[in-house]
Amino acid sequence: MADHATPLRIETRSAEETTAVGRVVGACCMAGDVIALEGELGAGKTQFVRGLAEGLRLDARQVSSPTFVMVQEYDVPAHTPAKHADDGETVLIHIDAYRLRSADDRASIGWEGDGASMREGAVVAIEWASLMGEALPADRLDIRIEHEPEGRAITLLAQGRWRARIAQVRRTIAP
Repeated sequence: MADHATPLRIETRSAEETTAVGRVVGACCMAGDVIALEGELGAGKTQFVRGLAEGLRLDARQVSSPTFVMVQEYDVPAHTPAKHADDGETVLIHIDAYRLRSADDRASIGWEGDGASMREGAVVAIEWASLMGEALPADRLDIRIEHEPEGRAITLLAQGRWRARIAQVRRTIAP
């Protein structure tokens, strides 16, 4: 049996399967979570975020790559399991960090320090997350999506509080 710190590797053969993995992760999300996404252009990061949105009970058709605006924010219905403890409405914040090179760049999108104020009441998905450097919080789910000859390989690595929840993702994806 795999422990919670062992990466979970999933192979997908279509955009729909990549979305389905995102959906499972989204259903396990809580307010304050950070999903750190890596993968080359066209690997399926935004497709994964569409699934994440579905798992949060959002309309995935609203989700698009935030490349040109850097940040997209989507409201999550109040009945979602990711609802914030103070009864405020949780949102999904989708960041493309590709052009964020400094603390000033991050501050320009509202990310101060480790982004704690932005994350309060939100689930944050960051594409090109490694470019955030030290500004990434220790509590996060790292996801790497890679091209494979027959589709994609998605690797999930739980950090911090995600370690306690990764077993639920494992059971759902690979019962």
